[in-house]
Amino acid sequence: MTIATVPREQQLPPVRPGELPLDLIENLPSGDAAGPDASDADLLGPGFAEIQANLQAWLRHWAPQRIPAFTSVRDVVPAGSRGRSALQSAPTQPDGAVRITASVYDPPNRDGGPLSWSRNWASLVELPPAPETGRLYYRFRVSSRLVLDGAAALSLVSTSLNFGIVADASTSSPFSVPGFATPLVRPLVGVQCRPDTETDASQVIEGSIAVRKGETPAMAFVIGTDVLFSDGWIRVHEGSSTWIGPADPGASGIVEYRFAPAAMLRLFDGVRS
Repeated sequence: MTIATVPREQQLPPVRPGELPLDLIENLPSGDAAGPDASDADLLGPGFAEIQANLQAWLRHWAPQRIPAFTSVRDVVPAGSRGRSALQSAPTQPDGAVRITASVYDPPNRDGGPLSWSRNWASLVELPPAPETGRLYYRFRVSSRLVLDGAAALSLVSTSLNFGIVADASTSSPFSVPGFATPLVRPLVGVQCRPDTETDASQVIEGSIAVRKGETPAMAFVIGTDVLFSDGWIRVHEGSSTWIGPADPGASGIVEYRFAPAAMLRLFDGVRS
């Protein structure tokens, strides 16, 4: 049996921790030695640049999902036909917005407490099925604008948003999640109807929910407007509205989302899928 041997000049001396292999270094070829150089991947392994680029692209990209047109679901009015026609809304469109107007007069000598109106509009958004088990991240902006006029002893206009999300619309409803009955935000609270009043507010909402591959996440939105009024007159002019849109300024009518696979989340401390 013949045993192959490595020529002495090709044998590598053992390297001990903390010691330099001086013999090997002395035998390195000169810079003009013939023969092709090894590639970076051969010498160093694949670089991190591609992974970094993919992570940065993932962080920058949010997928948009359009919100169906809101539907009027609740209308609370004072007793009498006059109250039923005071708070109006234009037909809704699939642009994430609810538009309102109102014109109310309350005689100074009327007996009884303040008059109140409350209206709500709802929309349900279903997202594409989760491509992987992991986590769904979402974000959106809720904004309100009121253009008001009036003179009254009491005249308060408020807006609100109730929000719910579930991992799978086939097994549960986002309208029935715990805490849905309490508004997530109140963009404008108790705005007084004074002459030539215009005010607006905006807030970004973001969060996440664990999902399994194939589940269909769903979001529920309920926009509300409340008016409390007595002794005088008020007008809520056209241009008053509440709407949902992307986190960054832009066209309304969409929410933004992205999925993160569980395998990726496990790489980061403090994140649980």
